[in-house]
Amino acid sequence: MRGRFYDFLLRLLQVNLAVRRGLFRLAMRQRKNKLGGADLSYLDLRGLDLRGADLREAGLIRCDLRGVNLAQANLEGADLSGARLADADLSGARLFGASVTTNQLAQARSLLDAILPNGAVYDGQLPQTPPFTAVTPVSITARAILTEGGRRVILRGQNLRGADLQAADLPCADLRWADLSGADLLDANLNGADLFGASLENALLQGADLRGANLVAAALRGADLREANLKGALVTEKQLAQAKTLTDTLLPDGTRHP
Repeated sequence: MRGRFYDFLLRLLQVNLAVRRGLFRLAMRQRKNKLGGADLSYLDLRGLDLRGADLREAGLIRCDLRGVNLAQANLEGADLSGARLADADLSGARLFGASVTTNQLAQARSLLDAILPNGAVYDGQLPQTPPFTAVTPVSITARAILTEGGRRVILRGQNLRGADLQAADLPCADLRWADLSGADLLDANLNGADLFGASLENALLQGADLRGANLVAAALRGADLREANLKGALVTEKQLAQAKTLTDTLLPDGTRHP
């Protein structure tokens, strides 16, 4: 109940600047500077000090962050779609997997040592394309390229929604924060893959090899996991309960789901 109360306080930030700052500081103190997963979309937070704040997976859609101090803030997986970042201090900020464009980042006052959405450390030059690059859809030809030479595939934060990845060979692949919603991963080899924070909603994972895979914070709502091998995978019962089906699935503890 207390958490909901302070979330409500955050919504009151549409008041005048002095009141807004006072309420925000109060909410920040109560939440110990942690706003991970909070919905702050459309709020006017201009000029506030959010240095070192935990804003992982926070909703910051069209949020006004002009002049905000976000130095050392953790914005991994945050949704900054349409957010205004002019004159914001993002030095040392962690933006890995965040939904934000190059044009938005270019407006910031500082990006010194910031970790960009694609996992690269800012070196004084932004990529020509948005770091959160869309790759839609992935064709059979593209799939062959992804697995060519048996090298570890790195597709962090990529948009692979609806991709055809049947029987793809992706052992130990880096798919952190990737959007694989509705993807066809029938019989795919994802042994040891890092799927932290990935979206696998409504994905077809029948017969997929997910042994030892990291599925922490991954979304599995509506996923078809029939006959998949999850032995040793990092995944919770709560996550698995969201799957569409687990018929004959080998669970993390080695037992088989009926």
